[in-house]
Amino acid sequence: MTDKTPATAPAVEPADPSTPASAGAKSSPAKGAGSSQGATSSRPRRTGGASPMVATLVVVVLLALVLVAALWMQRQQFLAAGREIASRLDSVSSALAQTRADTRQALALAQAQSERVAALENSLREAQSQYSALQQAWQDFNDNVSDDVLVNDVERLLTIADQQLRLGGSVSNAIVALETAQSRLARAGRPRYASLQQTINGDLDRLRAVKTIDVAAQAARIDRLVMLVGKAPLLVPDAVAPSGATPAAAGAPVPPPPAVAQPVPPADAAWWQRWRAEIASWPERAGAALVRELGDLVRVQRVDEPSALLLSPEQADQLRGTLRQRLLTVQLALLMRQPDIWKSELDTVVRTLDTYFDRRSADTLAAVGMARELAQTEIKVAVPDVADSLNAVAALRAAGSGSSQGRD
Repeated sequence: MTDKTPATAPAVEPADPSTPASAGAKSSPAKGAGSSQGATSSRPRRTGGASPMVATLVVVVLLALVLVAALWMQRQQFLAAGREIASRLDSVSSALAQTRADTRQALALAQAQSERVAALENSLREAQSQYSALQQAWQDFNDNVSDDVLVNDVERLLTIADQQLRLGGSVSNAIVALETAQSRLARAGRPRYASLQQTINGDLDRLRAVKTIDVAAQAARIDRLVMLVGKAPLLVPDAVAPSGATPAAAGAPVPPPPAVAQPVPPADAAWWQRWRAEIASWPERAGAALVRELGDLVRVQRVDEPSALLLSPEQADQLRGTLRQRLLTVQLALLMRQPDIWKSELDTVVRTLDTYFDRRSADTLAAVGMARELAQTEIKVAVPDVADSLNAVAALRAAGSGSSQGRD
């Protein structure tokens, strides 16, 4: 079947009525195809002349748009930079204001501190002036004081030093009293007392050369001895050591019973020889077990004083209390420098420990050893006296009284 549809004719562009060609076409519609082709060929020539102008206009518009966009972006960047600079200026201004406030506060504090320093300097100058006035007044008093008052003061200090040496044996207190007397004479600055000062210096040198006893260390040892006496076990059980003081309780190991060497059969011996050796060792094993079991029940010990085993618990407590009292007496003898009482009381403590206490205990042995060491310590030290200084003061006083009688 054949397609009879006619071909589509090319579209004819409508003519512009304002152009001469379109006017000609309207006036003579009956013109042939030749005139239509001429009008068609003349229109492309006009279009080709306007195309560069349009392209130039488009390029100019695009360049204007790009320029406007660039200007707009630059303006936005300028505004952002301006805002950042403004914020930084604000922060710098606030920091500067805070710095100014801190500076004003620091200046105020510095001014207050300077005022305080000035006030302290004024107070210091006033104190120095008052001290100088007091020192001058004291110097005037020493210069104007009479010889009798000065000699009385020095003699009183020397008497105190002599009492400290004779009654308490305190060398340190005597040294303090002599140093006070020496400074009193030095402040007076009178040549007639130069010999007395030399005498006091000699007594001071002798006292400083004395070897003193460490009372604190000896007192600590006595306290340790009191503690050992309080916990050392007696020969009979009491409230402190109810179960007595066995060698195991004292820390000493209990020696095992001596073993009797038995012949050991060789490994390749007959069975009846091994059985005979095993049966022969039964009595020895039984005896050793019996000794171990009865060792804690039966104790053999040598006691020099039989009455030590007859103490009741009340008597045991009284014995410990008596020992504590004797040790207190020992402390008093140390403080009062009484060697006879010191030695006699410590010897009594040693005898009591040897008689009534268990000497197998470590505490008892430590207490006995410490008591003997203390008894051998000498608490009486040869202390010099201040008789030379007292005699020099008496000589000065006699010379002063003799000169006053001669003037009368």
